[in-house]
Amino acid sequence: MKREYTGCRPVLALILASALTLGAFLDLARAGDPGGVALIYNGPVSGEDCPESAAAVAREAGLTVRFMTRPQDLPGLLPGTAVFILGGTTDELAPLMREFTPEARIALTNYLRQGGRYLGICGGGFMASTSWEEAVGVVEGLGLVSASTTTHDEDFSPRILPITWLGKVWPMYVRAGPAFHPRPGPEPMRPLATYANGELAALVAGYGRGKLALTGPHPEARDSWPEEASGGKTWVSTTHLLVDLLQELLSDAPVGR
Repeated sequence: MKREYTGCRPVLALILASALTLGAFLDLARAGDPGGVALIYNGPVSGEDCPESAAAVAREAGLTVRFMTRPQDLPGLLPGTAVFILGGTTDELAPLMREFTPEARIALTNYLRQGGRYLGICGGGFMASTSWEEAVGVVEGLGLVSASTTTHDEDFSPRILPITWLGKVWPMYVRAGPAFHPRPGPEPMRPLATYANGELAALVAGYGRGKLALTGPHPEARDSWPEEASGGKTWVSTTHLLVDLLQELLSDAPVGR
């Protein structure tokens, strides 16, 4: 999570939507020009520069970016989308969860089940989990992955922490990021990264024909972010890691375990 931020498909696609199933439309989007559409949330509770930094990564991965501000609009926006990205947020996510209407939740789960992709960064990782705790009590998440979340070591200050990502240690920006606590489930799940204490920091999981990737740290962080963080001088850019992850997410490669 970061500080508070206040902050189309062409007509042919709309015609095709009336004739294609959602699954076929998703296949078309991923094969589109140049790489499909990344739908990125940048509405209330978005973290400062979080949607924009995620957009920069999406463009580097060959995607066209479209921003959206209202989760209740997801039923009309997800068809034809290659990946839905929910990035860093402010610390209180319960208000955003309330914006995910039953219709929006059904649209999102159907989208994933039929081959869609979801990338959740920090707050977006919390949101995808089964539950987490806030001052208001336990908050039920979207349940896109069989894992609950807690805030890593309960320190809400921005820091640069050593994250072991695919076997190599990188100094990454972390602020109140989630740790994931998997439980047995029907879908495959593969760990990607861990915090220094061994807690799970990032993962890839399946959902029907679709896939999702979740990360607590911010590999998309830009040069200005470490200026406010403890240990900022040790930071190095890791955007290439997220570009690689996004391209893997969009591919047909299986999740594995």
